[in-house]
Amino acid sequence: MERPVKVMSGAALRRKGGMMLTQPLGEFRIDRVLESEGTFAPAKVLMPQFNPVVLAQAEADAWLRPQFLTADDALVMGFQSFVIRTGRLTILIDGCVGNDKERPQRETWHRRRSSAYLDQLTALGLSPDDIDVVMCTHLHADHVGWNTVLKDGRWVPTFPRARYLFSRTEYEFWEAAHRDALAAGGPPTNHGSFADSVLPVMEAGRAELVGDGHEVCAGVRIDAAPGHTPGNSVIAVQSGGQRALLTGDVIHTPVQIAVPQWSSRFCEDAAQSADCRERLLKHTCDSGTLLLAAHFPSPTAGWVESAGGGRMRFRCVGC
Repeated sequence: MERPVKVMSGAALRRKGGMMLTQPLGEFRIDRVLESEGTFAPAKVLMPQFNPVVLAQAEADAWLRPQFLTADDALVMGFQSFVIRTGRLTILIDGCVGNDKERPQRETWHRRRSSAYLDQLTALGLSPDDIDVVMCTHLHADHVGWNTVLKDGRWVPTFPRARYLFSRTEYEFWEAAHRDALAAGGPPTNHGSFADSVLPVMEAGRAELVGDGHEVCAGVRIDAAPGHTPGNSVIAVQSGGQRALLTGDVIHTPVQIAVPQWSSRFCEDAAQSADCRERLLKHTCDSGTLLLAAHFPSPTAGWVESAGGGRMRFRCVGC
């Protein structure tokens, strides 16, 4: 069982400090919208291959603990979206868990009621009407929740003016799983999130299915990164000679930078996920590309750097 994640209100997040990460990138601006953050689960629960001896041999303890990994090997994680402002478009990446969703198998997600997420958008000077594009790196329940809100007993798009971009491969994979689950009378797909957070967007005519290499606009591109899910994607951002990579769940925790071969138990194809992660990290290492992952805790953003002996480490912004 996962350890409960402390879901903090907007006020509590402000008191905690570091509620928002705002990162200029050339002429663009990237903001974090944090839904929740805290001690998550034992590392071995998320990554069955986890071994603290291997981690010590990789000489990673000094930079991982206690910020990302506690003394008793529990992961510290966040659940967050990112907002990219290009000057022409306001783009929201990933929709976290959301409110009012029926998630009885995940206590900390079930029927959540918190104003923190939308409060942070307001603090950024944004309303739901200001979002032009929503992109989900993949369609797991903790990345699509705020796609929709409950209104008069119906799920409707949270961002009524936005185009929602879904990977065609990803959508078709989960659509088939949803259809099969209904036919078999089995449990709902992705904790029910396909039905309450994806299909309503399609039915409202707000969704667009896209392929590998799709350019959202100049400087923002969607690249395929399969393994975690078949249509998993990363978002490559470039402006003014600066680069950022929003990695979704290719990397869940900086522990996987120390040992890229450790995939999460939620990966559809663990071997493909590890291969994708290793290639991404090697390509990013020492390149100056800013890394923003969906579940890294505060301050979230940082760089992958060489640590000697073929090893890599994560250096967070401000560290």
